[in-house]
Amino acid sequence: MTCHKATPLLRYSANRMHSLTSSQKLYHRISNFFRKLSAKRDLLPDPRAKIINPIGKLNPENAKATFVAAVGPDYDQTVPKAWNCIITGYCNAFEEVGIPYVITDVKDLSRVLSELKRPFCLIKGNDFDFISQPSINLLKLVPHFVWVDRWFQGQENFFVENNMDPQRFSFSSALQKKILDSEPSFVFSATTQRGLHFYEGWEKHGAKVCSLPLACDSATYLVSSARHPQFEQVEMAFVGGYWESKGRQIDLYLRNFEDRLTIYGYSKWPYSGYRGLLEKELEPYLYRQARVSPTINEPTVALLHGNINERVFKILGSGGVSVVDAVPAYRDLFNDDELMMPSNVQEFHDMVCALLENDTIHATYQKKGMAAVLSRHMYRHRVAVILQWLGITRPENLAGIAE
Repeated sequence: MTCHKATPLLRYSANRMHSLTSSQKLYHRISNFFRKLSAKRDLLPDPRAKIINPIGKLNPENAKATFVAAVGPDYDQTVPKAWNCIITGYCNAFEEVGIPYVITDVKDLSRVLSELKRPFCLIKGNDFDFISQPSINLLKLVPHFVWVDRWFQGQENFFVENNMDPQRFSFSSALQKKILDSEPSFVFSATTQRGLHFYEGWEKHGAKVCSLPLACDSATYLVSSARHPQFEQVEMAFVGGYWESKGRQIDLYLRNFEDRLTIYGYSKWPYSGYRGLLEKELEPYLYRQARVSPTINEPTVALLHGNINERVFKILGSGGVSVVDAVPAYRDLFNDDELMMPSNVQEFHDMVCALLENDTIHATYQKKGMAAVLSRHMYRHRVAVILQWLGITRPENLAGIAE
């Protein structure tokens, strides 16, 4: 994980925020507030996030720090889409190292921040459209980091030449200004180091720009030797959604293996192996028992040099084996003996066949891939560097992780 332009970090001033006297009152008030709000979500005049469990096992009152995940109206905690899984991974990791979390709708951000003593906050850049000016003013007092979109010179021509919608891959100037006005501690992307030049505009306007790849959630994808009878005959497995742009990439890589694929996802696939939605707790069993679980990204991931999706970390962290699509950025994260990384579609097909047919090759990649994720690519590793970048004192059980 790397950052560009190390600028002075914001420091949180506890005496500039309100404090509460009863930990139990705080815990239950926040929890009940969001549960009632979620129940009325469809009746409210403005769209809101669907938050079922806003707080974890740890109580934020008098904590040395509290992680606040501020989410927008497209967040639905009941649907396993990418942003939901990412938020869950970070929340579980912060709690794993002794830091409580609160998940809040961005429209309620000022209220939540005012009720916590030492908050620090994660916000997706798109959701600044729904943040009020009072919340922006309050954010200036609170360490926060923002997931941003690309901003680089000549981007309009680049998007046109590559048949990409600028509104999907970059922010409006008004949204960029609103994010910068909040004075974030740093802005980041899940891209690797080689893709940070696509974010040069943020750096030129004074923001600290960091690379923070996705990772594996240890609370969900536990390493185990346990097996589930439902997956005993699975050769190849894929869990995820299918839509037009990603579908083109999926078909290119996976259509040849359709009769060997077992597929689960929240959207229906035009594949014979589609089995519907998979319960979250069964996903690691599937990855562990399948002979191969491929990882396919949106076509633009290779073009934009990063923003690798979370799937490869889940698969390897569960003890499974994967072959990825031809995205060079994987080489920033894995060695050749940890993950099969092809240069083209034909190499991908050849690598899948090798893993399906050769036990020795399979065992080698299974062992080394899992070791790579457990040692470098868990969300607790990302949490360690986030706290370092924010200037927040790390709990004792984080010592050594970020070095």
